[in-house]
Amino acid sequence: MPHGPSRVRRSTPAGREGARLEWHGRSWRRDTAAPGPAIGTHAVTTVERCGDADEFRPSARLIEGDCLDVSCALAREGLQGKVDLVYLDPPFASQTAYTYEARLDGPADGRTLRAQAYSDRWVGDGIASYLDMLAPRLEALCRLLAPTATIWVHVDYRASYLVRLLLDELLGRDAFVNEIVWRRAPNLGRQAASAQFGRTLDTLVVYGGERAVLVPPVRLEPVAAAAVRWDPAGRPFTAAPRGDYTDDSLARLHKEGRVHRSTSGKAYVKYFLVKNAKGEWCRPRRVDALWTDVAPLRHARAAERTGFPTQKPRALLDRIVQCASPAGGLVVDLFAGSGTTGESAHALGRRFVLGDVAPLSLSTARARLLRVGAPLVYQRCGPERSTPAESPRVAVERRAELLHVRLLAPAEPVAWAIDVGADARRPFRTVWHSERAPGARTRAATPEALVAASEGPVAVRVWHDDGRVGSCLVQPP
Repeated sequence: MPHGPSRVRRSTPAGREGARLEWHGRSWRRDTAAPGPAIGTHAVTTVERCGDADEFRPSARLIEGDCLDVSCALAREGLQGKVDLVYLDPPFASQTAYTYEARLDGPADGRTLRAQAYSDRWVGDGIASYLDMLAPRLEALCRLLAPTATIWVHVDYRASYLVRLLLDELLGRDAFVNEIVWRRAPNLGRQAASAQFGRTLDTLVVYGGERAVLVPPVRLEPVAAAAVRWDPAGRPFTAAPRGDYTDDSLARLHKEGRVHRSTSGKAYVKYFLVKNAKGEWCRPRRVDALWTDVAPLRHARAAERTGFPTQKPRALLDRIVQCASPAGGLVVDLFAGSGTTGESAHALGRRFVLGDVAPLSLSTARARLLRVGAPLVYQRCGPERSTPAESPRVAVERRAELLHVRLLAPAEPVAWAIDVGADARRPFRTVWHSERAPGARTRAATPEALVAASEGPVAVRVWHDDGRVGSCLVQPP
């Protein structure tokens, strides 16, 4: 087979399954009988328990580890076939290294910390090594899907067609549910001036189990005042031609009071109107597969923007989580990035498991989830990947039944936490924590804490902007 981009090709489909995607040097071999690839042999170990989180039956989990290892570990825990929604926002094969930016508090002097978030660079022509990474992880995630569940893969033009072929092979072409297009940015600047149509779209590829059902939301579309009519019962409506409604359907609509006839006797279908928050009359419409009403992150509140590159807006994940999982259901995202999926799942009353291999992602997601009160358990699957930071410097004073703990260095961490009566035989138990809060005016983590005194040493952990974690143990006076 020749080298270069043409090395990726589609072979003949067999049975219900879609075509097999072939690429030069394909090392992935499907093994549906095995519990997971050999690499996925690590167990999940609890590293930190925050607040009232249940260490043994947690509803909010953040796991440090590769997607493949974590997927296989979750299956061994008994979650195979029990997850209600899998969402992943993997690398896009963009051949780009992404940088995180954190704006610090203080005077408007432009102080910004930068660190590498993750690399989306692939050797050679990129596609073969990219597919070798993605294919086994999709396979492991698909094993977790319940019969009513869906898997959502968020990509763009570089990889959407490849993801569809991989999922055709894994789940069969009949498992395809939707290809949703999200307009993530306006067509401006160099993009608009280029010799092509602006690349302003992302794609959500959706496949599902045997009984997968989505519940598309309804959005309100304003109606021009001149188009608002009123029926004899005083209800506002707008009308549209009957279109492809059959006579039987029209008869049913007539019984429901939803047929309007013009003076010439022509039948129109009534659509009753409601008011939006601005007091405008609107027609409720079911959302289709073209999402132009979810604003990009740049239009979100400043407090939502973490500085993590490729962060997706909360509104996007709210729509996905709400339409694709039941209340109390389990949501899994093992390319967690800044933790948007977890925050959305927590706000909407779902349980969640987030995972990522990048220390910066984990640091950002942890601070974000604790900021919204998620009862978080931080866990590790496989070896620790980040290099430990220098130990923080703290001062501890006893004040009656309380301990006053002051963080001396570092001066501006992403977050820091305290465990009183620390014991190396159990996970770090966060009894107090503080995180930097992003926004128009960044709020720094609080440098001092009062905690209840307890027997044993005080342990302190500090999370840095590059994702590294430093810790120390202090014996109180």
